[in-house]
Amino acid sequence: MTCTVVIRSFVILFLLLASSLAGAQTLPQEALVLRQAFSDEVGRTELDRSYEQALTTQANALLGSSMASSQYFLLVDRNAEKQIASLAFFDSTGRDIVILGSSKVSTGNPKRRGHFETPVGIFKNTPSNMSYRALGTKNSKGWRGLGTKGSRVWDLGWQRTTLPKGGSTEIRLLVHATDPDQGEARLGRQDSKGCVRIPATFNRFLDHYGILDAEYERSEKARHVLQKDRRPAALAGNLVVVIDSAQ
Repeated sequence: MTCTVVIRSFVILFLLLASSLAGAQTLPQEALVLRQAFSDEVGRTELDRSYEQALTTQANALLGSSMASSQYFLLVDRNAEKQIASLAFFDSTGRDIVILGSSKVSTGNPKRRGHFETPVGIFKNTPSNMSYRALGTKNSKGWRGLGTKGSRVWDLGWQRTTLPKGGSTEIRLLVHATDPDQGEARLGRQDSKGCVRIPATFNRFLDHYGILDAEYERSEKARHVLQKDRRPAALAGNLVVVIDSAQ
């Protein structure tokens, strides 16, 4: 390898590193802390760079000009081949979306009787559809459908979804944990009745840092749902954004 090639390679590497660092510096300190906390507490599901770009581009197109301030939100990809949910940050200055961490989830499986496709759209977590906590009770099959006792259940209200053979119906759209013994192993494929099932670790993370609880923190009547030892994020939001990267 000639000296010129070595120098050129070093320059390219330096520019790529500088670009990466510049991008990281655009994030507020809190977002950097939460990204590390997500890695430590939830774990990381690595996303292909092109797929991550597709996610953020589609989410930005869906959100349009509706986002007025920087905030975190939950970004869900219902694509049957992906089944990924991400902690995302919207930067209102550059109108950019940054993925801070991702995890396997399960959305609705329309191929099963009594199950429906999770609808695409922007859904708000507000006290008008009050969150609650799982009782941890088992059904006849020993399945704790909403996770262990105390797991947070985010209720996004009645939402319309399409039916496989045409037409539409309304489902109660929830984001919740699943049975730790039977359900966690099934995450990563379409499996729910239409809700978004997330790992227990992700459930605790969203709950503890109040990622979706901006309106709950402002409401006296809703605070009873929140953890007493929570550490609410300063830039918390209230949105769950569902896309389909296959479309």
